[in-house]
Amino acid sequence: MKCYLILALLTLISSMASAQNQFGIIPVINTSIKLQNDWKINSKLEGRQLLKQHPFPRDESERIFERLDLEVLANKALNSSNDVGLGYLIRQEEGEFIHRFIQQYAYTQKLYSSRLSHRFRTDQTFQKNEAVEFRLRYRASWEKPLSGLQVDPKEFYLKLNNEYLGILQDAKENLEIRGLAAVGYTIGEDNRIETGADYRMEEVFTQLQHKLFLSIGFYHNF
Repeated sequence: MKCYLILALLTLISSMASAQNQFGIIPVINTSIKLQNDWKINSKLEGRQLLKQHPFPRDESERIFERLDLEVLANKALNSSNDVGLGYLIRQEEGEFIHRFIQQYAYTQKLYSSRLSHRFRTDQTFQKNEAVEFRLRYRASWEKPLSGLQVDPKEFYLKLNNEYLGILQDAKENLEIRGLAAVGYTIGEDNRIETGADYRMEEVFTQLQHKLFLSIGFYHNF
């Protein structure tokens, strides 16, 4: 078993050495507003600051503020475990605006002293002089308090995410894999913060890229 783990680690290090790599920070501000009839509006403002790139980009700064996203999603709770949503994202990147339309279904399982959420999402991305990009996404998210049976105010919790994205653009297919390990803290009934490592393996079928970010998020419920 140890030999297989060592071999897998060496393979990962080798692939990262030969692929494109990036390291940076992702700050996030996430707000949620409850409405009547089990509706809820979620908004997320997210930036991405690159601090290190390999190989070094020609005629560019290695440290750049890469993008800024604003996402708004309207969710309708079907019951205590299921909800559906429609949303829109606008992104500013390299002086251009990118538009994305989102559809999703989410299901949450309450386990003993933890919670497991499944999210299925489709989206369509529109960009100037580019073919429309279609994506099919699945994310599993597990959250567990670090003390007690549920997350209470002024307590820490652990969050683990794993997401797979199938991509289709101009009849070309690709795959992206994401993983997140974060620790959160509930400041009060309506506020919490999270920080952790966000790893992304992009363009798996073509030009493999490894990206690692320090994710720092603030969440507020109105």
